[in-house]
Amino acid sequence: MTDIIEFDRFTDEVRKAVSDRYPESCVELRRVTKNNGVIYTGLTVRNEDERIYPTMYLEGFYEESDEGRISDELIDRICGIYESRRVPDAALPGVLGDYDSIRGNLRCRLINRAANEEYLKDVVSRDFLDLAIVPYYLFDEGALSFDRGADASFVIRRSNLDVWGVCEDKVLDDSISNTLGRDDICISGIYDVLRRLNPAFAVPDEETAGACPMYVMTNGTSGGAISMIDCGRLDEFCDSIGSDIYVIPSSISEVILVPRDDTAGEEMFDSMISEINETQLDAVDVLSDHVYCFSRGKGYIERDSY
Repeated sequence: MTDIIEFDRFTDEVRKAVSDRYPESCVELRRVTKNNGVIYTGLTVRNEDERIYPTMYLEGFYEESDEGRISDELIDRICGIYESRRVPDAALPGVLGDYDSIRGNLRCRLINRAANEEYLKDVVSRDFLDLAIVPYYLFDEGALSFDRGADASFVIRRSNLDVWGVCEDKVLDDSISNTLGRDDICISGIYDVLRRLNPAFAVPDEETAGACPMYVMTNGTSGGAISMIDCGRLDEFCDSIGSDIYVIPSSISEVILVPRDDTAGEEMFDSMISEINETQLDAVDVLSDHVYCFSRGKGYIERDSY
């Protein structure tokens, strides 16, 4: 567990060291609320003429450091991240004023509604079961210089709607259409996924694997669980395996699909999900603590089974 006093000392020393590197800039520490109310400490370096600037979260640097020690190498890394993730004005056509210029870059993700109640007061959103669909703007890959392993984006707030002169439903409809229309959603057998992650993974024999077939559904992004709102794709998948399914929210990045039969019920899956959320996931990655159901006859996903 992070020692709060030592961590505060560490972040303040980092701020001072980075300020020395950028004496003409405003270097600040910010408490940033992320998914599920998780609060990170962010370092920002802001110049007077910059409208959007990156935030470097310091928790990871503290954990990697030697007992919170500040070194030139550490400050070099932080400054390098800042330099590589600065957003040039050329990447901001109309972001602050022209909706037609930005609508094609809108995407959306799913978060837990109850766990983000305060956050959602200021953010554009739409209810989906007990979750919330939240739109965001994703910068073009070619407009940025850094590795797209960490997407540059900003969430759409209600204040943006006034600037753009559009309604909330318009932004949500466009973000959903863009997200589901890119054909990035993929459903793969879970053992295929594990094998791609670790080529040395030993795939079980067909009889063992077939005892409880599981599939991973995602669009390959950090918010890939949004794929579960694509009921058309779920319906096609159910037809392909000849079964209704359970939809297990394994994280905000993906969901797991399991054919529905009499060998396992919702209570068992709910217990499994809660245990994984508590022991295997960082709090910021948790989507939900219970299973969902999708049936071919209904064509939509729901919280409870029939």
